[in-house]
Amino acid sequence: MKKAFIFPAFISEIPHKELKFLDQNNVDLNTYIHKISTTLNINLPNYSYDSNEYGNNELYAQLLAYAFSCAFNEILTSKGIKPDFLAGYSMGIYASIYSAKSVSFEDGARLIYHAFKLVEDLTQTKQYGMAAIIGLSINDVHGLIIKYTPDLEIINVNNEHSLVIAGKKSEIQVLLKMAIDEGAITTAELTVNTPYHSKYLLKYAEPFSNFIDSISFNKPKIPIISTFDQRIIATIPEAKAELVHNLTRKINWNNTMHILIENNVIEMYECGAGKDLKKISRFICGDYQLKSIYT
Repeated sequence: MKKAFIFPAFISEIPHKELKFLDQNNVDLNTYIHKISTTLNINLPNYSYDSNEYGNNELYAQLLAYAFSCAFNEILTSKGIKPDFLAGYSMGIYASIYSAKSVSFEDGARLIYHAFKLVEDLTQTKQYGMAAIIGLSINDVHGLIIKYTPDLEIINVNNEHSLVIAGKKSEIQVLLKMAIDEGAITTAELTVNTPYHSKYLLKYAEPFSNFIDSISFNKPKIPIISTFDQRIIATIPEAKAELVHNLTRKINWNNTMHILIENNVIEMYECGAGKDLKKISRFICGDYQLKSIYT
């Protein structure tokens, strides 16, 4: 029976149960946070049940999600659960290449930090963002974009009826209103100021690739499924290329999940804080179980 670890991008809810799970397994999340602080020469605050410093800081939130995912990865492997495949949803790519032993924990943090700083000129304008639309098909949303907001893009397909768009916030707000009028069940702006996976980030592909070349990589010991084109990543050049594509190109989580299913993966573990990937999977058909590693 084949298994996969899948890594979420962000933390959408305060992770109380996750901290309890780490405590039960004698894992201190702040050990990971301190290591990131030392590596990046920044002062990340300790994380606890009542922490609020991470909620409004996009970089801190990404680093926290990475720390949780890497900690959960260590717990699962220590229990003898070995994945046959890995996949990272959006920013979850960094935890997946760490899990594959392609980069060190510290270099994973460096990649996140550099990617964030690289696109910071866009982020700081607060003119850009992302949003989710649930209840319309990709053709429905594409038609609305063409008609009302042609500069927006569908940058991810979570499942057949859950899509993510990116672009200018003023246009996102227009499209979300039109989506509700068209019959969408719900819409939501994401708490980010960066239009990840969109055309606005294409100009950063070369400088990010140059930085990636300064990082020490190993051949992935566990194959990673690309969220960009769903190929199986098994070499250093492929891993490096995926990092660039993941930042600057559209992704498709629905197709990625189906590749895992087609490769006879029966058990998937959501390796990170929250249950967002499990929620998305309810509308992805297949003979598999997606497990949260805490209750």
